[in-house]
Formats: sequence, structure tokens, C-alpha cells
Amino acid sequence: MNPLEQTKSSTDASSADSRLTLKEQLALCQQVARLVRSRLPISGQLSQLSSDASSSLARTANSLDQQLAGGKSLRQALAGENSRDSRILAACIDAGEQSGRLDEMLDHWMEMHLDLDRYSRLVRSALLYPALLIAITLCSLGYVFWRLIPEYRTTYAMFNVDLPTWLAHLVNLRERMGVLVLLLFALLVLPLAIWFLRRRKLDASGLPREIASRLRVQSLATQLLQTSVASGLPLSQSIPLSVLASGGDPSSAERSFDLVRQQTAIPQLARETFMLLASLHAGLVSQPEASEHLATVASYLRQQAAARAAREARWLPMLVALIVGGLTIVTYVTLIYLPWILLLQSIVAV
Repeated sequence: MNPLEQTKSSTDASSADSRLTLKEQLALCQQVARLVRSRLPISGQLSQLSSDASSSLARTANSLDQQLAGGKSLRQALAGENSRDSRILAACIDAGEQSGRLDEMLDHWMEMHLDLDRYSRLVRSALLYPALLIAITLCSLGYVFWRLIPEYRTTYAMFNVDLPTWLAHLVNLRERMGVLVLLLFALLVLPLAIWFLRRRKLDASGLPREIASRLRVQSLATQLLQTSVASGLPLSQSIPLSVLASGGDPSSAERSFDLVRQQTAIPQLARETFMLLASLHAGLVSQPEASEHLATVASYLRQQAAARAAREARWLPMLVALIVGGLTIVTYVTLIYLPWILLLQSIVAV
């Protein structure tokens, strides 16, 4: 059966109650890879790897054992749900089984998720300082606003000078301090929220918009191709699997090999990866050479992903500091300097 057809049938065969969480998938894949390296059968052995029979892992492994004994494939049992993440895992399992290197492909898949989790933790840690800075800024500006506005109203009244229209609006706004705090909070947090939401979305090809995650997923797809090419798997099978492993949908995977034959770029794969595939298909490089170069490209993409995540963790606090600094300057100019200058001008004019 065609790998794409197998993937479709596996997602249809899965039931809602057999869905595994990512944590459970990672734990089970680690155990499966260990069994494969030890040349032990997977079915019947998983439930014996946990020393605590009552643990959640033991129960999940026992359930997986039962599914395998009942005739389900490893792909159906581990990645049966029809979702992008499940397609990625299913493609890695298919490539590993067809190339005879299932343990390597599962290791690559687990390493990708560990890297993505590390990138997320790096960004979350970088957000601690901006969050503290935003809280201090809100307290500072709110206090200044609360204390100074009555002083302006009293001082302007002493000199029989009318409040400027914009300052009169601020006086009225002071009576609704909660609205003001919410407005300041929105001005401070909105750019950060837009950035955060945007990085969690996917583009039209199924790749993450966040560059570090995109590079890491493309590195996994390149590792799949390297393993497949090294084992002699035909490009007509390995290329569609690599598209699925990068987050592409089945329809994109079905068209991918035709794109290589037409020398047209595959959106889901890195440019360097596609160039190597096109060269291999055209006979410009041999399989061993292509496999070696693909391994280099996969390592390069992974390094670039880590560098990009570290860069984001550095510039994110700087971006928030610039936003907070700009808002602070505007607030202080508006509430401290400009009202007094206008008052002096009014006194001189009188």
C-alpha cells in the first residue's frame, strides 16, 4: 500500500479514546526505539519495560501492546489521530520501518520535540523581565496620573486659566482610573500579544511562521530524507514522507515528487534540501554523496534553529523595553512638561 494511503487509513481507523498526549508519545517512542536497538519484538515487550505496573506509562504501554496484538500497526497505535503532529510522527515511523532504521527516526522525532520545548522555555524565560517591566511601568504611570491631574486642575484654577481640552479629557479620565490602567496595559501588551499569536500560526504550506520552529521541522524532514536515501529507499516514497514530516498535508505530499521531476521548489522543504533532491534525481550526485550532504544540511538547519531561538530570547526584552520606554516618555511629556508650559504661556498672554 502507498505510504500516503497508509497514513490516511491509519487516521480513519483510530478512535477518539486511543489518542495519546505528546508526553505519552515521547515516552512510548523512547521505549520502542530501545526495543528496536536491542532487536527485541515490540509487541508484548512494551508493558514489561516499566517497573511500576500502576504508573501511567505502564498503563499506556499495556494499551499499546494490546492494540499491536489486535492487529494495529505501530503507526496506527502511536499516531492514529488525524492532525498535523500525528502526520509528522506517522511519516517518521513509515520512513523508519521502510528503511530499517526505525530507532533512528524515532530518535530524530523525539530530538525535534525536545528542541522545540527548549526553544519555548527559552522564550518564556525571556518574558519574565518584560512582564516585570510592564507591571512596574503600569504602577508608576498610574501613580503619576493619579497624583498630578488634581494638581493641574487646582493650579490652572488659581490663575483663572481654562484647562486645555485634552487636559480636561484627562481630568475626566482620571475619574475612571480602571479604564486608564486597561488602556495603558493594552498599549504595552498589544504588540507583544500580536507577536506571540503570530508565531504560533502556520503558513499556507503547513510550516510554523516562527522561524526557529520552521527550521527545526525542516531539519527533521531532511534527516528523514538522509536516512531514506542512505538505505536506498526510492525518492518517490521518501519525498512524500518528508513533506508529511515537515507538516504538509497529504495532498501536498502527493504532488511533491512531481515537483522534483519538474525542478520546482517544494514549499515544505528547505531550499538546500530540495537542491540536493533535484541533483540526486537528475543523477548529478550519487546516493552516498547525497546522503552525506543531507546530513550536513540537517545539522546546519538545526544549528540555525537554535541560533534563531537564542536571538529571539535576546531581542524580545529589548523590544518590550523600547515600547515601555516610548510610552513612558510620551506619558511624562504629556503629564509633566506640556501642561506647565501651556500654563506659563497662558499666564504670559494674560
